[in-house]
Parts: sequence; structure tokens; C-alpha cells
Amino acid sequence: MTQKQHLEAKIKDQRSAVLVVNINSRKGEKSFSRAIDELTRRGIHLVASYPVRQPERLPEIVKEAFHRSASLVIVGGGDGTISAIVDEFAYQDVVLGILPMGTGNSFARTLGIPLSIAGAVDVIVNGKVADVDLGKINDDYFANMAALGFTADVAHKTSNRIKQWLGPLAYLFVALQEIVHHQPFSCTLRFPHEEQRLKTHQVFIANGSFMGKTWLAPLIDPDDGKLVVYTMPMRNRWDLIKLLAAFMLGKFRAVSAAQYFPTTTVVIEADPTQYLDVDGEKTAQTPVTVSIAPEALKVMVPQAFHDEDQGDKQSSGMI
Repeated sequence: MTQKQHLEAKIKDQRSAVLVVNINSRKGEKSFSRAIDELTRRGIHLVASYPVRQPERLPEIVKEAFHRSASLVIVGGGDGTISAIVDEFAYQDVVLGILPMGTGNSFARTLGIPLSIAGAVDVIVNGKVADVDLGKINDDYFANMAALGFTADVAHKTSNRIKQWLGPLAYLFVALQEIVHHQPFSCTLRFPHEEQRLKTHQVFIANGSFMGKTWLAPLIDPDDGKLVVYTMPMRNRWDLIKLLAAFMLGKFRAVSAAQYFPTTTVVIEADPTQYLDVDGEKTAQTPVTVSIAPEALKVMVPQAFHDEDQGDKQSSGMI
């Protein structure tokens, strides 16, 4: 029996967990009590539950949850919440359960986790444990996606207050203002065996296949041992408008100028210096090294989720 299978059996036998909810996330406060009720109704004994009002305390609270000897720690929040705590889960024998309570919930969508509390709890009760990859920016792990350029600037300028008020439309509201004066930047992508230079408004580094509601591409998979660098070599505002329209229509792949680069690592340089947005949170700035952390996260997923050992995965086509 593998460690993953052992943990899965232990979780199903013990039916206990620790719950940590970022009640500062869009749906966190109103969903906290519902989550407790639904988990209890489905037979999950909560050893402890933490409503966290200060997001910066999430890693500390998760560490405390680990000390309670929990094999399953359930976290409620959005993509920023998940990326804030995955450093604690990376390469640990503790399983993450996800309750989507954010604005975009991109990582939950990538894993096939329903966005309703009842649906997400059903995955925790009846799902399975999967080993999925994480991305890594320098020494910091991330779950779904990192971005620099236009969308990073929009995410940074979209306040929690606007997201609470408008939901996903908050990003469109800010993007329409940002599009007027956003400037392109020069970017160099250094892969292990190739170098790409371009001028653009946007670069993505994807571990997951969704950004908000928008499905990026079928070749992006959090279980394949690689990242996909996705670039938009745009030189004018019309291209930027097409990018925004593609996002709003959920047809991001329709942007003809898009380029994909599957890889295990990339060094990114930019002129002028660009900040990276990681799952909705502003973090590092260029130059940065971004790499894959294979099978770093144990997480509850639906039974239908495709999960296979890294030894069976193919690395063909990587740069």
C-alpha cells in the first residue's frame, strides 16, 4: 500500500478533520457555519475549527492544525488562500481538503471540485487522495498560476472590498480602467534548452488549467510533472482588448497570438521589472526562477480525477 493509499484509508476510517476558513475571502464568513453543518451532517468529526479573519495568519493556523495530528485539514477560501497555505502542505503526509469560497476558485475548478459547499464536502467524503504538482517561484510554492503583466496589475489593483461587492465582475471593472494606460514590457524566457525574447503585455506560468472561469488549454494539467508558460506577444491595445474579451467570453485559447511552452523550469527576466501575481496575491518580482515541484501536494479530489504516478507520466514535448 502506498502512502497515498494509506492516508486515504486512514481518513475514511477516522472520519475526522480540522477546518480552517479564511472568512476574509468572498464567501468565507457566510459559508463558515454552513461548512461546519454540512461536514457534521456527512459524518465528519471536526477536531477543531478556525475562522481566520487575518489572512496572514493562515500558515500559522495550518501548522497548529498539523500539531493536532490531523491526517485531513480542510481549508475554505479562494485561490489566494490555497497558495498561502500550500507551502505548509508541500511534501507532508497531510491531505488538503478544499472548500471553494473565493472569487475565481481556479484551482478547485482545475481539480474538478464543485463550487458549492455540499458538492465540495461530497468530494471530501467520497473522493480520493491525489498527488498533484505545485509550482515554485524561487523558494515559494504556488498551486494554480503565476502571472506577470496586465492581469497581475489588474489583480493587484482589485481590492477585497470590490470583490465582495461585484464578485468576478470586479476584475472586469478594474481591467477596463487599466487597459487605457497599461504599457508592454520586454521579456526574456530562459528554458533549459532554449531562450525566447518577446515584447508583451502578458505572461502566464500555469500549473492548473483555469484562470477564474476561463479554461486555458487542455495541455495544462496539475498532474503531469511540468508547467506551461503561456505568452501573449501583444504590441498594441487592440491585442490587449482581444485578450480581455477572450477572458470575458471564456474563449482564451481563441487568441491567435498565444504561444505555449511546456517546461520543468524557466528563468524570467523583464524590462521594466515586473511583479508576479500568484493566484491573486502580489509576491516576487523579476528576475525569478519558476520550477515544478512534482507530486508535492496531497489533496482530496473527485473519483473521476485522473491521477497517475510520476513514473508513468510522459515528459515529451518539454523545453
